Amino acid sequence: MISKQLKNKLRRYKYLLKWYLQYHFQKVESYKNRKPFDVSESQNLVLVPHADDEWIGNSQLLLKKNTIVYYFQFLGNNYNETNKTVRRNELIELKNKIGFELVVSNSYEDYSDLKELLNNKSISNIFIPFPIDWHKEHIKVNTIFHHILSGLQIKPNLFFYHISVPLPIGFEINYMQMDKSDLHFKQTIFADIYKSQYNTPIKRLNYQLRLNAKGSECYATENFVELSFEDWTDLLNFVNDNYDTKIKELIYYIDDLGKIREKSNQIYRDWKNNN
Repeated sequence: MISKQLKNKLRRYKYLLKWYLQYHFQKVESYKNRKPFDVSESQNLVLVPHADDEWIGNSQLLLKKNTIVYYFQFLGNNYNETNKTVRRNELIELKNKIGFELVVSNSYEDYSDLKELLNNKSISNIFIPFPIDWHKEHIKVNTIFHHILSGLQIKPNLFFYHISVPLPIGFEINYMQMDKSDLHFKQTIFADIYKSQYNTPIKRLNYQLRLNAKGSECYATENFVELSFEDWTDLLNFVNDNYDTKIKELIYYIDDLGKIREKSNQIYRDWKNNN
């Protein structure tokens, strides 16, 4: 009888082969409108639902040394004190290794610490998980922060990063370039620190970063979309209104490098056609 450990290992090898073949042989449409992105002279804030989202979507940004990470301490389907402590400690370990500032949310109901941060710091750019995403807690961060920002008198630039669902090609893309060593470093750091996330397919996510760069001279890119407050509001409303019919099914396509991009692009077109 095959052990569970061996089954999991065989499953991982199957997916590695699948992603390799998809990356090299599957047709994927490249971004038409993109530009390099440098915020090294600005004060940046990254909103993070789960410990590891900050590294998956913003590794190059965190390395700029002028970034604050606000961690909501969301735990997906595993809310218990042990998991909460493990995930928080992993993020603290990353902070100590990379050197960014970390603010850990103290409550799932009261985000006064986030309001205070926004009022007391001169934040130029805020990075938010892109709302076209199957994970409800990624969308929840958008909803919470939208409510907070609506009550403040500040107007920061709003940038959106992706985690497991690539950004649609219809947007202008702001990108941070990565070479082969950057991608290897990102994967190594993830494996060394996020041991509780052993099953997170970082290699699949890195293949998507390489597909982000398709048609450019870059080896890989971390991509971002800038939205006005009005466009963000409209998109977030669309996502919430259509979550059950269009959005939540995205989880079934994330292991297909090309199909998940097609789905993301289609939802973008549906949103645009809805206006």
